[in-house]
Amino acid sequence: MMIDYQILVLGLLFSVAIIATINMLTFRSINPHLTPKRRPLVSVLIPARNEEENIGVCLSGLVAQDYPRFEILVLDDCSNDGTAEVVKYWQDHNDRVRYVQGKPLKPGWVGKCFACQQLADEAKGDILLFTDADTMHTRQSIAAAVAAMERSEADLLTAIPLLTLKSFWERTVMPMLHFTTFCFLPFPLVSASRNPKFAMASGQYMMFRRSVYEAIGGHAAVKDAMVDDVWLSRLVKKHGYKLRAMDGVRIVSTRMFSSLREIWDGFSKNLFPGFQYSLPAISAVIVFNIITSILPFIFLLVDFLHPHNYGWTEMVEAQVGIVLLLRLMMAHRFKLNILATLTHPIGTAIVVGIAMNSVRWALLSGGVRWKGRTYDFKSEGATP
Repeated sequence: MMIDYQILVLGLLFSVAIIATINMLTFRSINPHLTPKRRPLVSVLIPARNEEENIGVCLSGLVAQDYPRFEILVLDDCSNDGTAEVVKYWQDHNDRVRYVQGKPLKPGWVGKCFACQQLADEAKGDILLFTDADTMHTRQSIAAAVAAMERSEADLLTAIPLLTLKSFWERTVMPMLHFTTFCFLPFPLVSASRNPKFAMASGQYMMFRRSVYEAIGGHAAVKDAMVDDVWLSRLVKKHGYKLRAMDGVRIVSTRMFSSLREIWDGFSKNLFPGFQYSLPAISAVIVFNIITSILPFIFLLVDFLHPHNYGWTEMVEAQVGIVLLLRLMMAHRFKLNILATLTHPIGTAIVVGIAMNSVRWALLSGGVRWKGRTYDFKSEGATP
């Protein structure tokens, strides 16, 4: 019985390895040295709620762009720190920056979606670039992305940024983003298939043709989505437009969280909503991660501490080898810490815990909480 189980797990990991290898070989990078033939006006749109520590660094990179035609709009989403003061300083010292005072959150909306819709309504550009306050942009960020959009004929171009990871917990947990995405989503189908299920986007960098953004209904069409990037990408495909996801590590970076608590809370708000509040779906993912990324390491440790002819040792070694090899591939591709590969089972265990906490928040604790707001769409709205 145990032998059959180990064979099954090994087969699952071989399948995952095939998907990941194909993704690594076919996933295209944005070339920072390319320049577009046309230079449409680009509106850079940044929702900011309590981003005093990040927004200045973000703006310092954006105002230095080598692209000639762009504006930067920052919406202060009812912050209670110094976000407004920092943005107004930049507005006073650079005519490309414009401060937008956000309106009080409407019932039924997620704060970020409401902020982004307000920004789009204020924007003047033919191209809308939604980016987060915790991103850092190279001088080529806009020009290279516009060129990539032009060459790929994309209607939505999304770039996966370089992850800036400083603490132990960041290096342990954050690479799971890449591992999960590239092991389970066939990236060639993101561009080639018209099926909305094969869609993804990174909220840190989404560049829309304005006409397409408006045609799909903008953020108003996903107003109650905690993971607006994924649902917007699906709407792009559903309406027959072209989605392109590319490697953006050479043009944009981000430090999403700086502590385990921030990581825990940040992903707790996303995971269960990301599965459309489906218990069977998130349960299946939890079980899959346990049997493929935690138990093989436990079995290997047991064999090391208590050597015995179990009959499945070689298969467990192969399972662990596949997982570590995949992590090494991704660490090399996305410039991540190589040694953090060894913490993979710890990172997976934390992700499993986050998934369970996300379910607990949504079903047992009155809703999903983020940045001082609680979202419970069974009662239609968010509470401050």
